[in-house]
Amino acid sequence: MAAGVSAAACSGSGSTSRGHTTTSGAADTSKASTTSAGAARHRPLSWRGCGSDGLQCATLVVPLDHTHPSGPTIRLALYRHRAESSRRVGSLLVNPGGPGASGRPLAEQAGQIFPDSLRARFDIVAWDPRGVGASTAVRCGRHLDAFFAVDRSPDTSAEVAANVTAARALAAECRAASGSLLEHVSTTESIADMDDIRVAVGDSTLTYLGFSYGTYLGARYAVAYPTHVHAMVLDGAVDPALDARASVAQQSAGFEASLDAFLADCAQRRACAFHAGGKSADALHQLLAQIDAEPLPAKIDGQTRALGPDEATLGMASALYAGRSSWDDLAGALAAAAQGDGSALLELSDQYTERQPDGTYTSTQAAYYAISCTDEQGDTTLADVEADAKAAALVAPVFGATNAWLGLPCVYWPAPATVKPGAFRAPSQLEPVVVITSSRDPATPKAWGVSLATQLDARLITVDTDTHTAFVSAGPCVQDPVVAYLISGRAPATNLSCTATG
Repeated sequence: MAAGVSAAACSGSGSTSRGHTTTSGAADTSKASTTSAGAARHRPLSWRGCGSDGLQCATLVVPLDHTHPSGPTIRLALYRHRAESSRRVGSLLVNPGGPGASGRPLAEQAGQIFPDSLRARFDIVAWDPRGVGASTAVRCGRHLDAFFAVDRSPDTSAEVAANVTAARALAAECRAASGSLLEHVSTTESIADMDDIRVAVGDSTLTYLGFSYGTYLGARYAVAYPTHVHAMVLDGAVDPALDARASVAQQSAGFEASLDAFLADCAQRRACAFHAGGKSADALHQLLAQIDAEPLPAKIDGQTRALGPDEATLGMASALYAGRSSWDDLAGALAAAAQGDGSALLELSDQYTERQPDGTYTSTQAAYYAISCTDEQGDTTLADVEADAKAAALVAPVFGATNAWLGLPCVYWPAPATVKPGAFRAPSQLEPVVVITSSRDPATPKAWGVSLATQLDARLITVDTDTHTAFVSAGPCVQDPVVAYLISGRAPATNLSCTATG
């Protein structure tokens, strides 16, 4: 349930777009070693048509290691939707979150995602961060069914051992398939890439809109390059001040609160498919106990499969990202599962993990672990994860343990973490940025947005909504002041609050 998704274009920890398959692997880091990254930094981008709705693509060469700019290089895939009026301000760099999500859907679907007033004035520019998608990508194998079939609320030593085996196997496969690239996919490297993108698109300063994990990218950039920021909006904020245990517990509590709200609503409405005689919460706990004892049969895309405890939890989380708009779908999936058919709930889990109809997975999950595990020092032992799971389960009985145990691969990760958790301090040169927080965001709780805004001395927009991120879905109450700020660079004079109308 990691923080990682724009409600606009993604679900779970990545994009739901399925049509994007071109990748470039870790081997490219050696093949491109004769390219001068310094020269590439100042070389104009060569944009070409590459999809529907006028989408354009380009490739930017950047250093594998920004501390050695003349060394081996990798490639970044860039996507652009051109400004729709002659009053173009510049480029708006956008990131959907993850970590591990491709930026392509944000540019490809810009006409459906962003308001007219924004598209008129900016080229919408997105990219696949290093390690992701069509950029030089990490690889951890494409068959992850065994990894997600593990019970991540283990209550026996055998189930704990199965978690350890799955986590070790994923880490080992990532090392074998990705090689030295694993040491160079952290956010520290990506913010330097963002500055290279700024130069490549010809902007003297950066205008940026980041969702979920994209807020962490943006905040890190603002701290590192304060004089390079024209305007920056961070929607669905991650709180860098939290350590792993606090982050897992607070995020788990956010999902639990969203689930409780859904169950309470369902219990009050006879039309809800999971009404269960007004005892929806009891029915859910019985269902989860049954799945824990024996996975449910499921059939998707002609394949006979099984819905296990981890997939059931991920399926519920996948639906909760979108808030109330997904409650009917969730109710239907749970009702079917209660009748012995796990297909709909497993399909929601597949959307979350980006499992493809042929049984393979996109690079999103591999990139998620590669970036997360090398970003910040978190748990370092199995005992740490067990303690995190116990603490999270106290505040989130359904989601807490699963959320903690999903972090176990980082204990065995073959690349070192780059930084320790800690609060940011806004540089004196940084002009006010804007943070958006949803009052009932399940994945990045409201308190995280408040905290990040305080750390960055930012303007805070609080939106009364239950979705993960708010800019795209909340309507004019958020979009109007944000677009005005992105165009002018002048932040609102005070903090704002509003109710979502979209």
